[in-house]
Amino acid sequence: MSSRSDAPGTSLAIVSTPITLRIPASSAWVVLARTTATACCARLDFGVDRLEDVRLAVDEVAAMLIGDAVPGSEITCVFTPYEGGGLDIALSARTASGTLPRTDTFAWAVLTALVDDVTATVDATEVTVVLRTSRSTSTTVDA
Repeated sequence: MSSRSDAPGTSLAIVSTPITLRIPASSAWVVLARTTATACCARLDFGVDRLEDVRLAVDEVAAMLIGDAVPGSEITCVFTPYEGGGLDIALSARTASGTLPRTDTFAWAVLTALVDDVTATVDATEVTVVLRTSRSTSTTVDA
């Protein structure tokens, strides 16, 4: 008999070490980021609707980054569980423009409706978008 706990929501919830995934900045590889996000959310006992929202948000951010990524570069995805069953997902890529994503677009409005919080930063040419989400399905959308 194993002493390891595999009860849903416990294994990942008690681990504070981030999970890092690096994929080529190509739409062909985004499925790996979506699948990893889905697996993390499932381990944290997210509901199906919330899990789908997170999956769509990861897809949207990846598409934004790929659109401006330096050819041959990578997207780095860091999945960090936090206390209370939440998850931060940071997606980063080296971009040609080195500018923040526009926040006045329909895509950004959709993104902010899918997760609890979205922030974007730029360091030289590396753009990072962080999605913060939790099991809760209540989100606030600023109009």
